[in-house]
Amino acid sequence: MTKSDRNSLMTVLAVVLAVGGAGCKKSEPGGAAAPAAAEPGAAKTYRFAFVTNNSSDFWNIAAKGVSKAEKDLGIKAEVFRPMKTEVSEQQRIIEDLMVQNFDGLAICAINPDAMTPLLDRVAAKMPVVVHDSDAPKSQRKAFVGTDNVAAGKLAGQAAIDALKAANVSKGKIAIFVGRIDMQNSIDRKKGIDETLGKQPGIEILPVFLDGADRNKAKKNVEDALARYPDLVMVIGLWSYNGPAMVDAVKASTRAKKPVVVAFDEEEEVLKAVQDGTTIVQRPFQFGYQSMKALKDVRDGKTIPTFIDTTIQKIDKSNLTPFWAELREQKK
Repeated sequence: MTKSDRNSLMTVLAVVLAVGGAGCKKSEPGGAAAPAAAEPGAAKTYRFAFVTNNSSDFWNIAAKGVSKAEKDLGIKAEVFRPMKTEVSEQQRIIEDLMVQNFDGLAICAINPDAMTPLLDRVAAKMPVVVHDSDAPKSQRKAFVGTDNVAAGKLAGQAAIDALKAANVSKGKIAIFVGRIDMQNSIDRKKGIDETLGKQPGIEILPVFLDGADRNKAKKNVEDALARYPDLVMVIGLWSYNGPAMVDAVKASTRAKKPVVVAFDEEEEVLKAVQDGTTIVQRPFQFGYQSMKALKDVRDGKTIPTFIDTTIQKIDKSNLTPFWAELREQKK
């Protein structure tokens, strides 16, 4: 990529990570054996489930956090990943988990309103915490993650700064995401609307939905590029949207390419961020703190209803060590 290409593709990542899988043994509902009976007088080893919203690589780092929590806290934990970001598939997983010997559930709720009745049923049987995308009306004990409205505002302000740097004062903005009914998507979009959306001359188009299908995600970007000659920026709200946008914009024959703004730190996006600023979450903590919260509740401890996993700023000065750490976590 030439220097001018990198400048035109200046990517600002406002990250909200969650992850699961690599460091934990993968499990499918119904496939796990019941835990061995504890010896008389021995403390019980809690068994927790960590459920994601899809099978994206985005969840690999969180799974490392789950695995670390197993070792540190003396628990057992299993990670479950729906193949598609569909409420019905996540509900099937939960129904299966309820008839197994689990002591707590941590879940990224796909649709907070649709999932609340089922989560309340689970909460009547075992403690529930929600990570990455909240279900605030449910009987969950805590939300583990970041303030997604604040993250959206950070992304919106970063987008404003990027447009100013590119000497762009007006035009259309396209936003891409798997689903817009998940709480993290709702909140991130709200933060963007409250910042970038209030800029004169800027028009935010209706959101492009891809159902967590990477091929559809890229096609949506290609369609937006072809359909809107005055498209000045593309924004992706979920992790895989970043690479889809970068690939489509790089392949475009447009003389003036739109600025790319993405959430999460996928490899392809980081390669295009040499001149940008990345604000990332800490997905490792999604896994670790979810397990810790469940154990604390089981041990009779009081936990906060919001467990902030914090945000980390990444730019040219610390991109290299961050990238090395990220690759190590994904092993």
